[in-house]
Amino acid sequence: MTGFLSHIKVLELGDEKGEFCGKLFAGAGADVIKVEPPGGAATRAIGPFYRDEPNPERSLYFWHFNFGKRGVTLDLNAAEGQELLRGLIAQTTVVIDSLPLDTMEKLGLDWEAVRKLNPGAVYLRITPFGRSGPWRDYKANDLVHMALGGEMMHCGYDPKPGLTYDTPPISPQMWHSYHIAGNQAFIAALGALFARGKTGAGDYIDIPIHQAISCCTEHDVECFLFTGKPYLRLTGRHARPEPDAPTQYKTKDGRYHCIIVNPFAGGFEAAVELLARKGFADDLGSDKYKDPESRKNREFHHHFYGQIGKCVAASNVEDTWQEAQDLGIPWVPVRKPEENLNDPQWRARQTFGEVEHPEMGRSFTYPRSPMLSEECPWRTGPRAPLIGEHNDAVFGAILGKSAEELKRLRDRNII
Repeated sequence: MTGFLSHIKVLELGDEKGEFCGKLFAGAGADVIKVEPPGGAATRAIGPFYRDEPNPERSLYFWHFNFGKRGVTLDLNAAEGQELLRGLIAQTTVVIDSLPLDTMEKLGLDWEAVRKLNPGAVYLRITPFGRSGPWRDYKANDLVHMALGGEMMHCGYDPKPGLTYDTPPISPQMWHSYHIAGNQAFIAALGALFARGKTGAGDYIDIPIHQAISCCTEHDVECFLFTGKPYLRLTGRHARPEPDAPTQYKTKDGRYHCIIVNPFAGGFEAAVELLARKGFADDLGSDKYKDPESRKNREFHHHFYGQIGKCVAASNVEDTWQEAQDLGIPWVPVRKPEENLNDPQWRARQTFGEVEHPEMGRSFTYPRSPMLSEECPWRTGPRAPLIGEHNDAVFGAILGKSAEELKRLRDRNII
Protein backbone atom coordinates (compact mmCIF):
# COMPACT_ATOMS: atom_id res chain seq x y z
CA MET A 1 0.00 0.00 0.00
CA THR A 2 1.23 3.51 -0.82
CA GLY A 3 0.08 7.03 -0.01
CA PHE A 4 -2.47 8.74 -2.21
CA LEU A 5 0.15 11.15 -3.61
CA SER A 6 2.74 8.49 -4.42
CA HIS A 7 2.71 9.57 -8.10
CA ILE A 8 3.56 13.19 -7.25
CA LYS A 9 7.05 14.71 -7.22
CA VAL A 10 7.57 17.79 -5.05
CA LEU A 11 10.52 20.19 -5.04
CA GLU A 12 10.89 22.09 -1.76
CA LEU A 13 12.88 25.33 -1.79
CA GLY A 14 13.19 27.55 1.26
CA ASP A 15 13.12 27.58 5.03
CA GLU A 16 10.83 26.93 8.00
CA LYS A 17 7.92 28.73 6.32
CA GLY A 18 7.47 25.87 3.85
CA GLU A 19 8.84 22.81 5.65
CA PHE A 20 5.54 21.77 7.21
CA CYS A 21 3.80 21.96 3.83
CA GLY A 22 6.50 19.69 2.41
CA LYS A 23 6.07 17.35 5.37
CA LEU A 24 2.36 16.97 4.54
CA PHE A 25 3.17 16.07 0.94
CA ALA A 26 5.77 13.55 2.09
CA GLY A 27 3.40 12.01 4.61
CA ALA A 28 0.78 11.55 1.90
CA GLY A 29 3.28 9.59 -0.17
CA ALA A 30 4.78 12.19 -2.52
CA ASP A 31 8.47 12.08 -3.42
CA VAL A 32 9.60 15.33 -1.80
CA ILE A 33 13.09 16.54 -2.68
CA LYS A 34 14.32 19.20 -0.28
CA VAL A 35 16.94 21.55 -1.71
CA GLU A 36 19.49 22.91 0.78
CA PRO A 37 22.58 25.08 0.26
CA PRO A 38 25.94 23.29 0.46
CA GLY A 39 26.60 22.68 4.16
CA GLY A 40 22.91 22.31 4.96
CA ALA A 41 19.81 24.42 5.59
CA ALA A 42 19.71 27.08 8.29
CA THR A 43 16.85 25.18 9.96
CA ARG A 44 19.34 22.47 10.93
CA ALA A 45 20.58 24.93 13.56
CA ILE A 46 17.19 25.09 15.27
CA GLY A 47 17.12 23.16 18.56
CA PRO A 48 16.55 21.19 20.59
CA PHE A 49 19.26 18.71 19.61
CA TYR A 50 19.64 15.01 20.27
CA ARG A 51 21.50 14.64 23.57
CA ASP A 52 21.76 18.45 23.66
CA GLU A 53 24.70 18.34 21.23
CA PRO A 54 24.33 21.14 18.62
CA ASN A 55 24.93 19.47 15.28
CA PRO A 56 23.28 20.00 11.88
CA GLU A 57 22.49 16.28 11.76
CA ARG A 58 20.96 16.17 15.26
CA SER A 59 18.32 18.90 15.22
CA LEU A 60 15.07 17.40 16.50
CA TYR A 61 13.28 20.27 14.80
CA PHE A 62 14.79 19.30 11.45
CA TRP A 63 14.08 15.61 12.02
CA HIS A 64 10.41 16.32 12.65
CA PHE A 65 9.67 18.77 9.84
CA ASN A 66 11.68 16.93 7.19
CA PHE A 67 10.63 13.36 7.94
CA GLY A 68 9.97 11.33 4.80
CA LYS A 69 11.80 13.67 2.40
CA ARG A 70 14.87 13.19 0.25
CA GLY A 71 17.56 15.86 0.41
CA VAL A 72 20.04 17.45 -2.00
CA THR A 73 22.45 20.35 -1.71
CA LEU A 74 22.66 22.99 -4.41
CA ASP A 75 24.30 26.41 -4.71
CA LEU A 76 21.58 28.57 -6.25
CA ASN A 77 23.99 31.49 -6.62
CA ALA A 78 26.11 29.57 -9.12
CA ALA A 79 25.17 29.36 -12.78
CA GLU A 80 25.56 25.57 -12.79
CA GLY A 81 23.42 25.33 -9.67
CA GLN A 82 20.68 27.34 -11.36
CA GLU A 83 20.87 25.07 -14.40
CA LEU A 84 20.45 22.00 -12.18
CA LEU A 85 17.50 23.69 -10.50
CA ARG A 86 15.86 24.24 -13.88
CA GLY A 87 16.33 20.57 -14.63
CA LEU A 88 14.61 19.59 -11.37
CA ILE A 89 11.71 21.99 -11.95
CA ALA A 90 11.18 20.55 -15.43
CA GLN A 91 10.62 17.10 -13.89
CA THR A 92 8.58 17.96 -10.84
CA THR A 93 4.84 18.24 -10.15
CA VAL A 94 4.68 20.74 -7.27
CA VAL A 95 7.21 23.44 -6.39
CA ILE A 96 7.11 24.79 -2.81
CA ASP A 97 8.91 28.14 -2.68
CA SER A 98 9.42 29.76 0.73
CA LEU A 99 12.70 31.44 -0.24
CA PRO A 100 13.18 35.14 0.62
CA LEU A 101 10.90 37.34 -1.45
CA ASP A 102 11.83 37.64 -5.14
CA THR A 103 14.69 35.13 -4.91
CA MET A 104 13.35 33.09 -7.82
CA GLU A 105 12.79 36.23 -9.88
CA LYS A 106 16.42 37.19 -9.38
CA LEU A 107 17.37 33.74 -10.65
CA GLY A 108 15.27 34.28 -13.76
CA LEU A 109 12.73 31.75 -12.52
CA ASP A 110 9.51 33.69 -12.01
CA TRP A 111 6.16 31.98 -12.59
CA GLU A 112 6.25 32.54 -16.33
CA ALA A 113 9.71 30.96 -16.57
CA VAL A 114 8.61 28.03 -14.41
CA ARG A 115 5.54 27.53 -16.59
CA LYS A 116 7.68 27.47 -19.73
CA LEU A 117 9.94 24.85 -18.19
CA ASN A 118 7.01 22.79 -16.94
CA PRO A 119 3.49 23.75 -18.11
CA GLY A 120 1.95 21.29 -15.65
CA ALA A 121 3.76 22.53 -12.55
CA VAL A 122 1.78 23.66 -9.49
CA TYR A 123 3.82 26.49 -7.97
CA LEU A 124 3.21 27.28 -4.29
CA ARG A 125 4.68 30.58 -3.12
CA ILE A 126 4.69 30.98 0.71
CA THR A 127 5.70 34.46 1.91
CA PRO A 128 5.04 36.55 5.03
CA PHE A 129 2.63 39.04 3.40
CA GLY A 130 2.27 38.00 -0.22
CA ARG A 131 3.83 39.35 -3.37
CA SER A 132 1.51 42.36 -3.62
CA GLY A 133 0.12 45.02 -1.33
CA PRO A 134 1.76 47.70 0.85
CA TRP A 135 3.19 45.14 3.31
CA ARG A 136 4.89 42.87 0.76
CA ASP A 137 8.40 43.84 1.91
CA TYR A 138 7.73 43.76 5.65
CA LYS A 139 9.71 41.26 7.74
CA ALA A 140 8.09 38.75 10.07
CA ASN A 141 8.56 35.56 12.04
CA ASP A 142 6.17 33.18 13.77
CA LEU A 143 5.71 35.46 16.80
CA VAL A 144 4.95 38.47 14.59
CA HIS A 145 2.36 36.50 12.63
CA MET A 146 0.67 35.22 15.79
CA ALA A 147 0.44 38.76 17.16
CA LEU A 148 -0.60 40.48 13.94
CA GLY A 149 -3.09 37.80 12.94
CA GLY A 150 -5.02 38.12 16.23
CA GLU A 151 -4.46 34.63 17.67
CA MET A 152 -2.17 35.85 20.47
CA MET A 153 -4.73 38.36 21.72
CA HIS A 154 -7.10 35.51 22.56
CA CYS A 155 -4.56 33.13 24.11
CA GLY A 156 -3.74 33.68 27.77
CA TYR A 157 -5.34 33.92 31.19
CA ASP A 158 -8.59 35.28 32.63
CA PRO A 159 -8.97 39.03 33.16
CA LYS A 160 -9.25 40.61 36.58
CA PRO A 161 -12.76 41.40 37.94
CA GLY A 162 -12.71 44.77 36.17
CA LEU A 163 -12.05 42.97 32.86
CA THR A 164 -8.51 44.27 32.64
CA TYR A 165 -5.41 42.09 32.42
CA ASP A 166 -2.28 41.85 34.51
CA THR A 167 -0.86 39.09 32.28
CA PRO A 168 0.17 39.47 28.64
CA PRO A 169 -1.17 37.60 25.61
CA ILE A 170 0.54 34.26 25.01
CA SER A 171 1.69 33.03 21.62
CA PRO A 172 0.89 29.44 20.60
CA GLN A 173 4.21 27.67 20.30
CA MET A 174 5.99 25.41 17.79
CA TRP A 175 5.68 27.46 14.57
CA HIS A 176 1.92 27.66 14.68
CA SER A 177 1.59 30.20 11.87
CA TYR A 178 3.61 28.00 9.51
CA HIS A 179 1.37 25.05 10.31
CA ILE A 180 -1.72 27.07 9.40
CA ALA A 181 -0.23 28.41 6.17
CA GLY A 182 1.27 25.02 5.31
CA ASN A 183 -2.09 23.30 5.72
CA GLN A 184 -3.84 25.85 3.54
CA ALA A 185 -1.10 25.62 0.90
CA PHE A 186 -1.36 21.81 0.88
CA ILE A 187 -5.15 21.94 0.45
CA ALA A 188 -4.88 24.56 -2.31
CA ALA A 189 -2.30 22.42 -4.10
CA LEU A 190 -4.58 19.38 -3.97
CA GLY A 191 -7.29 21.45 -5.64
CA ALA A 192 -4.83 22.56 -8.32
CA LEU A 193 -3.75 18.94 -8.86
CA PHE A 194 -7.37 17.89 -9.40
CA ALA A 195 -7.74 20.65 -12.01
CA ARG A 196 -4.42 19.64 -13.58
CA GLY A 197 -5.77 16.13 -13.98
CA LYS A 198 -8.55 17.53 -16.19
CA THR A 199 -6.73 20.29 -18.09
CA GLY A 200 -3.06 19.27 -17.94
CA ALA A 201 -2.21 22.85 -16.91
CA GLY A 202 -0.46 23.83 -13.72
CA ASP A 203 -1.26 26.77 -11.47
CA TYR A 204 0.33 29.52 -9.39
CA ILE A 205 -0.79 29.78 -5.76
CA ASP A 206 0.25 32.76 -3.62
CA ILE A 207 0.02 31.94 0.12
CA PRO A 208 0.67 34.95 2.39
CA ILE A 209 1.11 33.61 5.93
CA HIS A 210 -0.56 36.69 7.39
CA GLN A 211 -3.63 36.21 5.21
CA ALA A 212 -3.80 32.51 6.10
CA ILE A 213 -3.75 33.03 9.86
CA SER A 214 -6.03 36.08 9.79
CA CYS A 215 -8.71 33.69 8.54
CA CYS A 216 -8.13 31.32 11.48
CA THR A 217 -9.20 33.28 14.54
CA GLU A 218 -12.14 30.91 15.09
CA HIS A 219 -15.39 32.83 15.59
CA ASP A 220 -13.85 35.89 17.26
CA VAL A 221 -13.55 38.22 14.25
CA GLU A 222 -16.97 37.27 12.88
CA CYS A 223 -18.65 37.85 16.24
CA PHE A 224 -16.94 41.22 16.61
CA LEU A 225 -18.06 42.28 13.13
CA PHE A 226 -21.68 41.37 13.90
CA THR A 227 -21.91 42.55 17.53
CA GLY A 228 -19.24 45.25 17.83
CA LYS A 229 -18.18 43.75 21.18
CA PRO A 230 -14.50 43.04 21.89
CA TYR A 231 -13.72 39.47 22.86
CA LEU A 232 -11.79 38.53 26.01
CA ARG A 233 -9.09 35.89 26.27
CA LEU A 234 -9.96 33.30 28.90
CA THR A 235 -7.93 30.54 30.53
CA GLY A 236 -8.23 27.27 28.63
CA ARG A 237 -11.43 28.11 26.75
CA HIS A 238 -12.85 30.08 23.87
CA ALA A 239 -12.67 33.87 23.88
CA ARG A 240 -15.99 35.52 24.76
CA PRO A 241 -17.37 39.04 25.22
CA GLU A 242 -17.72 38.26 28.94
CA PRO A 243 -16.11 35.66 31.26
CA ASP A 244 -17.90 32.34 31.66
CA ALA A 245 -17.34 29.37 33.97
CA PRO A 246 -13.74 28.14 34.28
CA THR A 247 -12.75 24.85 32.66
CA GLN A 248 -9.45 24.07 34.40
CA TYR A 249 -9.26 22.90 38.00
CA LYS A 250 -6.28 21.93 40.13
CA THR A 251 -5.94 18.31 41.19
CA LYS A 252 -4.70 16.82 44.46
CA ASP A 253 -1.25 16.19 42.99
CA GLY A 254 -0.87 19.75 41.71
CA ARG A 255 -1.88 19.05 38.11
CA TYR A 256 -5.04 20.13 36.25
CA HIS A 257 -8.23 18.71 34.84
CA CYS A 258 -10.08 20.36 31.97
CA ILE A 259 -13.85 20.05 32.34
CA ILE A 260 -16.73 21.19 30.16
CA VAL A 261 -20.17 20.35 31.48
CA ASN A 262 -22.19 18.97 28.57
CA PRO A 263 -24.51 21.87 27.57
CA PHE A 264 -27.15 19.58 26.04
CA ALA A 265 -30.09 17.87 27.67
CA GLY A 266 -28.97 15.66 30.55
CA GLY A 267 -25.57 17.27 30.87
CA PHE A 268 -26.24 18.90 34.23
CA GLU A 269 -27.80 15.74 35.64
CA ALA A 270 -24.79 13.64 34.56
CA ALA A 271 -22.41 16.04 36.29
CA VAL A 272 -24.47 15.94 39.47
CA GLU A 273 -24.50 12.14 39.37
CA LEU A 274 -20.71 12.07 39.26
CA LEU A 275 -20.43 14.64 42.03
CA ALA A 276 -22.84 12.56 44.13
CA ARG A 277 -20.73 9.42 43.62
CA LYS A 278 -17.69 11.33 44.87
CA GLY A 279 -19.54 12.96 47.78
CA PHE A 280 -19.50 16.53 46.43
CA ALA A 281 -23.04 17.04 45.11
CA ASP A 282 -24.19 19.08 48.14
CA ASP A 283 -27.77 20.23 47.30
CA LEU A 284 -27.31 20.22 43.51
CA GLY A 285 -29.56 17.19 43.11
CA SER A 286 -32.47 18.77 45.03
CA ASP A 287 -35.72 20.07 43.54
CA LYS A 288 -34.29 23.57 43.89
CA TYR A 289 -32.35 23.08 40.65
CA LYS A 290 -34.71 20.88 38.64
CA ASP A 291 -35.89 23.80 36.53
CA PRO A 292 -33.16 24.83 34.03
CA GLU A 293 -34.14 28.48 34.59
CA SER A 294 -32.90 28.17 38.18
CA ARG A 295 -29.44 27.35 36.85
CA LYS A 296 -28.92 30.53 34.84
CA ASN A 297 -27.81 32.95 37.53
CA ARG A 298 -24.36 33.84 38.79
CA GLU A 299 -25.02 32.45 42.28
CA PHE A 300 -25.77 28.99 40.89
CA HIS A 301 -22.68 29.02 38.65
CA HIS A 302 -20.46 29.94 41.59
CA HIS A 303 -21.96 27.11 43.66
CA PHE A 304 -21.99 24.45 40.92
CA TYR A 305 -18.45 25.00 39.66
CA GLY A 306 -17.21 25.42 43.19
CA GLN A 307 -18.34 21.84 43.91
CA ILE A 308 -16.63 20.63 40.74
CA GLY A 309 -13.44 22.31 41.93
CA LYS A 310 -13.68 20.53 45.28
CA CYS A 311 -14.24 17.19 43.55
CA VAL A 312 -11.19 17.65 41.33
CA ALA A 313 -9.03 18.78 44.25
CA ALA A 314 -9.74 15.46 46.00
CA SER A 315 -8.28 13.30 43.19
CA ASN A 316 -5.04 12.92 41.26
CA VAL A 317 -4.68 13.87 37.62
CA GLU A 318 -5.36 10.42 36.13
CA ASP A 319 -8.30 9.70 38.46
CA THR A 320 -12.01 10.33 37.86
CA TRP A 321 -11.89 11.56 34.27
CA GLN A 322 -12.63 8.20 32.61
CA GLU A 323 -15.55 7.67 34.96
CA ALA A 324 -16.80 11.12 33.93
CA GLN A 325 -16.38 10.25 30.26
CA ASP A 326 -18.53 7.16 30.78
CA LEU A 327 -21.30 9.52 31.88
CA GLY A 328 -20.86 11.68 28.77
CA ILE A 329 -18.97 14.47 30.50
CA PRO A 330 -16.10 16.06 28.47
CA TRP A 331 -13.56 15.75 31.30
CA VAL A 332 -9.86 15.13 30.65
CA PRO A 333 -6.47 15.48 32.36
CA VAL A 334 -4.11 18.19 31.19
CA ARG A 335 -1.17 16.01 30.25
CA LYS A 336 2.50 16.58 29.69
CA PRO A 337 3.39 15.86 26.04
CA GLU A 338 5.44 12.76 26.85
CA GLU A 339 2.55 11.24 28.81
CA ASN A 340 0.73 10.62 25.54
CA LEU A 341 3.38 8.30 24.09
CA ASN A 342 2.07 5.08 25.63
CA ASP A 343 -1.59 6.01 25.72
CA PRO A 344 -3.59 3.09 24.24
CA GLN A 345 -5.78 5.48 22.21
CA TRP A 346 -2.82 6.99 20.36
CA ARG A 347 -1.19 3.58 19.91
CA ALA A 348 -4.38 2.23 18.36
CA ARG A 349 -4.56 5.25 16.07
CA GLN A 350 -0.88 4.87 15.06
CA THR A 351 -0.28 8.48 16.04
CA PHE A 352 3.23 7.64 17.21
CA GLY A 353 5.66 5.18 15.67
CA GLU A 354 9.27 4.11 15.47
CA VAL A 355 11.50 5.63 12.77
CA GLU A 356 14.86 4.08 12.02
CA HIS A 357 18.08 6.15 12.06
CA PRO A 358 20.52 3.63 10.57
CA GLU A 359 23.51 5.97 10.92
CA MET A 360 22.91 5.87 14.69
CA GLY A 361 22.03 2.19 14.87
CA ARG A 362 18.71 2.80 16.57
CA SER A 363 15.16 4.05 16.12
CA PHE A 364 13.29 6.99 17.68
CA THR A 365 9.63 7.43 18.53
CA TYR A 366 8.06 10.08 16.28
CA PRO A 367 4.65 11.75 16.12
CA ARG A 368 3.85 10.24 12.79
CA SER A 369 0.39 10.13 11.22
CA PRO A 370 -2.35 12.79 11.60
CA MET A 371 -4.96 10.43 10.16
CA LEU A 372 -5.67 6.74 9.68
CA SER A 373 -6.60 5.31 6.28
CA GLU A 374 -6.90 1.64 5.39
CA GLU A 375 -6.25 2.15 1.67
CA CYS A 376 -3.78 5.08 1.66
CA PRO A 377 -1.59 4.81 4.76
CA TRP A 378 0.52 7.68 6.03
CA ARG A 379 4.24 7.42 5.48
CA THR A 380 6.23 5.60 8.16
CA GLY A 381 9.74 6.55 6.98
CA PRO A 382 12.47 7.32 6.19
CA ARG A 383 13.97 9.75 8.68
CA ALA A 384 14.94 13.26 7.55
CA PRO A 385 17.82 13.32 5.02
CA LEU A 386 21.43 13.87 5.99
CA ILE A 387 23.15 16.81 4.31
CA GLY A 388 23.36 16.05 0.59
CA GLU A 389 22.40 12.43 1.20
CA HIS A 390 20.56 12.00 -2.11
CA ASN A 391 22.74 14.12 -4.40
CA ASP A 392 23.92 11.15 -6.45
CA ALA A 393 20.47 9.57 -6.67
CA VAL A 394 18.72 12.79 -7.69
CA PHE A 395 21.30 14.49 -9.91
CA GLY A 396 22.52 11.19 -11.28
CA ALA A 397 19.36 9.15 -11.79
CA ILE A 398 16.91 12.01 -12.43
CA LEU A 399 19.12 14.49 -14.30
CA GLY A 400 21.50 11.95 -15.82
CA LYS A 401 24.74 13.35 -14.43
CA SER A 402 27.68 10.95 -14.59
CA ALA A 403 29.89 10.02 -11.66
CA GLU A 404 32.63 12.25 -13.08
CA GLU A 405 30.25 15.22 -13.38
CA LEU A 406 28.98 14.69 -9.85
CA LYS A 407 32.54 14.65 -8.50
CA ARG A 408 33.33 17.87 -10.37
CA LEU A 409 30.17 19.52 -8.94
CA ARG A 410 31.12 18.41 -5.44
CA ASP A 411 34.70 19.63 -5.82
CA ARG A 412 33.42 23.05 -6.91
CA ASN A 413 30.94 23.08 -4.01
CA ILE A 414 27.98 23.36 -6.40
CA ILE A 415 26.34 20.39 -4.67
